[in-house]
Amino acid sequence: MNEERQVNDFLLTMSFSLFGMLLIFGLGFVFPTVNPYVVIKWIVIVCAVVFAYSTLMYIVRMFKMLKKGSKSAKK
Repeated sequence: MNEERQVNDFLLTMSFSLFGMLLIFGLGFVFPTVNPYVVIKWIVIVCAVVFAYSTLMYIVRMFKMLKKGSKSAKK
């Protein structure tokens, strides 16, 4: 179950990154009057938050698995 969640988190991160790149590229053509630096800043912030969530959840799950492994090894 944990492996499936990790794969889902990494797929979520990749999809946000790809979507962010498409937004950065496409918004310049659709809305040429919008300040691109503000748009890029918010896209990067959103992608960074999703990436940080995915990485932190991966680390937390690894620690949980290590705890379970050490408890079963002691028995």
